[in-house]
Amino acid sequence: MKTVLTLAAASLAMGGAAGAQETAPAQQTAPAQAAPKSADVSDDQVDRFALAVLKVQQIARDTAVDEQQKQAKMMAAVQESGMAPQEFQAIAMGSQSDPELKQRIQTAAEAHVKAAQGAAEPGRP
Repeated sequence: MKTVLTLAAASLAMGGAAGAQETAPAQQTAPAQAAPKSADVSDDQVDRFALAVLKVQQIARDTAVDEQQKQAKMMAAVQESGMAPQEFQAIAMGSQSDPELKQRIQTAAEAHVKAAQGAAEPGRP
């Protein structure tokens, strides 16, 4: 389905395609729309997108969940991050063609990972 392909494309754009390897390569089946450039995407959008991608990657790696359930969980993760699926897809497409946007997303994702690791290790600043 398009949603899984789009989410897989976003995961690939982030460079963390471990869970997306089982999915078919993303194909451009949606109508062509202009992908946003880095300057068009706010820091808040980048932050929410990065968090959503991390959640999507985690779901994609979960072998205890079948593909249909994964798709529903991925959509829920995107929406829980405060993004509409269309907004998520547009940023994913933009990150594939805009190295600056891709770098901003990777930096935000790394910050989320570090924050989660710090929260998991008490006594660490």
